Amino acid sequence: MSNNEIYEAALKPPKSLLHRVLYSAWLVAGLFCLMAIAWAEPWSTSLFNLLQARGIPHNFITFVGMPLVMTLRAILLVESFGYLYHRFFQHVGFFTRRALVFRKNQRYHWMHHMWIYPIGRFYKRAVAYVTAEKGFSWSWLLPALLASGLFALSNGFNASSAVFILALGLYAKYVIDLTHSRFHMNNHPWADSRYFHWLEDIHILHHWDQRTNFTIVHPLMDMLFGTYLSPRKHRKELAIALGDNDLTASDLINWRYVLLEATPAERAAFVTNSYKHSRSIRKVGQLLTLLKERTLSHPADDQARDLYNKAVALLEELGQMPR
Repeated sequence: MSNNEIYEAALKPPKSLLHRVLYSAWLVAGLFCLMAIAWAEPWSTSLFNLLQARGIPHNFITFVGMPLVMTLRAILLVESFGYLYHRFFQHVGFFTRRALVFRKNQRYHWMHHMWIYPIGRFYKRAVAYVTAEKGFSWSWLLPALLASGLFALSNGFNASSAVFILALGLYAKYVIDLTHSRFHMNNHPWADSRYFHWLEDIHILHHWDQRTNFTIVHPLMDMLFGTYLSPRKHRKELAIALGDNDLTASDLINWRYVLLEATPAERAAFVTNSYKHSRSIRKVGQLLTLLKERTLSHPADDQARDLYNKAVALLEELGQMPR
C-alpha cells in the first residue's frame, strides 16, 4: 500500500446523520434488551411450571433446569455487558473522553495494544500472559462485583442468585479471560483447535483495527452491532498484522490516539516508556514521512497537518527528530 492508501485505510468511514441516529438507537436498544433478558428473564418460571405439570420431577428442575437457565443468563450478561464495556470503556470513545476514571481504565487497555502485544512479532510470545494492570484487575473486578451485588439485591439472596453469580465469575475468568490470554501465547493446550484459531484470527483483527471485533469466544455481539471483521474476508490484513512490517494502517490508528487524544499524564508516561520501545519510535519516524506526503498531496487535510506537527513535537521531545 502507498502512504496515502495507508492513511485513508485508517480513517473512520463517514456516516450520514440518519445512519448515526438509527445505529445509535439500535445499539442502545439492542444492548439494553439483551442485558434485561439476562437480568430478569421472564420465561423460565412458566416453563418450569409446565414441565412440573407434565410430570417432570421437581428435583430435576431444581438441580438441572434452574442451574442451566441461570448459567445461560450469566453468559448472556457477560457477553452483552462485556461488549459494551470493552468497546466504550476500554477504548477511546464517549465515556473515556469525559471521565478520568474511565480514562485510566482505557489507558491500561491501550498499553496492552500498543506496548505489550502490538501487531507484529511481539503479538504472540512463548511466555506467560503479561497484564497491563498489575495486581488485581480492578478495571474488570469492580464491574463484576457491582453486577453480582445488584443481581442478588434485585433477585434475592437464594440458590438461583448464587448459581448466577458463580457462573458469571467462572465464565468471565476461566472462559473469557483464559481464552484471551492464550491468544497472545505460543505452545498452549488449545493450539490444535480449529475453533480456537478462528477466534484467534478474529482477535488479531481487533488488534489490527481497534474499532472492530470486541468479543472473545464468539463474535455474535459484533455481528449484531456491525463491528465484525471476518477472518475469511481479511486474510491480507491478518498476514500484515502477524508480519513485522513497517508502518501499517493499524499503527496509524494507534498513533492518532497518542497524538490527538492523550492527556498530559498519558503523554508523560508514553515519553518515559518510549525508550524501551525503539521499534515504536522508528515507526513514528515513518509516520512523519507518511504525514508529510499527505499534507503535500492533500493541502486541505487539516487533520493530517495537525498530526504531522504533533508527531514532529513528539520526536523533538524524545530527542529523535531526524536532522
